[in-house]
Amino acid sequence: MSKMTPFDELSVKLDNEEELFYRYKKGGSNPLILLHGNISSSQNWDVLMNTLSTEFSIYALDMRGFGDSTYNNPIESLKDLSEDLKAFADKLKLKDFYLCGWSLGGNVAMRFTADHPGYVKKLLLLSSGPHKGMPLPKRILGLIKTKQYLSTKEDIAKSLKVLEKIRTKQKRSLLKTILNKKVYTHKKPNMARFVKYENAFMKQQNLVDVTYALSYANMSHEHNGLTEGDGTIDNINVETMIVHGAEDKVVNVEEAKALKDAIGDNAEIKVFDNAGHALVIDELDKLSDLFFELFIET
Repeated sequence: MSKMTPFDELSVKLDNEEELFYRYKKGGSNPLILLHGNISSSQNWDVLMNTLSTEFSIYALDMRGFGDSTYNNPIESLKDLSEDLKAFADKLKLKDFYLCGWSLGGNVAMRFTADHPGYVKKLLLLSSGPHKGMPLPKRILGLIKTKQYLSTKEDIAKSLKVLEKIRTKQKRSLLKTILNKKVYTHKKPNMARFVKYENAFMKQQNLVDVTYALSYANMSHEHNGLTEGDGTIDNINVETMIVHGAEDKVVNVEEAKALKDAIGDNAEIKVFDNAGHALVIDELDKLSDLFFELFIET
């Protein structure tokens, strides 16, 4: 691969007193906003930003509480992150843009698209969290209790104590083990890049809050074990592409298929057979081509 292209590193102050950091790559007249996942930041888009067509002008955000963005006001729901995105778009006068979300970023992208019609031209969901949200199952003596979920931030904090210890104590070897087991299951980032991804997680300030919010982020018409869905998945009325790895160990591919059915005729799904959760690493070339086909050629 060619040498990484440097990106502009910028920030914007929102009216809610949060300051969002973002990486910007100037290109053509097609604005594209990228939303990262949990335990990550805009840093995780680096290889994709370097590979995508110059037809795109790319904005890769650190959402509130991630990376180099502030966390002055703790979030209570993913709608808080969605409203930050609207404020960001309004500040930069962005509209009729392409929106792509990976993992947690997919949930925020769905929330934004449903709540703010007229902003998103097309939606791309990479290894997105389910539209029913992602409640954490209870464990008793190490065994998962089916249909029993952690409902409070206190219980979630206890469940995430290993990750919080990694973050606060800089236990990098343990983080690498977890990421390789769950996220980078096929191809691995090179060592220098992996260190940058680790550094992004060490800066994260909202791990418990965002996990709680994701547990209750139910846009379906069903109960997810914690809360009844609000049915807002019906409000996604733009062309949507769902891309998932067949061997994803974070979000099962069956949940991606259920998401496609929930969005309906506006959605298509592509499943990459030899890929896991980190599609940007596992299938970079295919993904880059897909962006061009979806957003430019059509």
